[in-house]
Amino acid sequence: MDELKKELEHLGMTDKESRVYLAALELGPSPVQDLSHKAKVNRATTYVMIESLSARGLMSTFQKG
Repeated sequence: MDELKKELEHLGMTDKESRVYLAALELGPSPVQDLSHKAKVNRATTYVMIESLSARGLMSTFQKG
């Protein structure tokens, strides 16, 4: 996983973006709290990373309920 993370960073992702992205790939559709815990990134920062990844077309979001 570290090698993949390094490759994503080489492609322009920040450390936190790559951690959130890989956590999302591993967990699938999940609450932000689960993503932030898996990625070891602050929950508020995870929201920012999700917005950034969504703007690049690498992640999509939805609201449940």
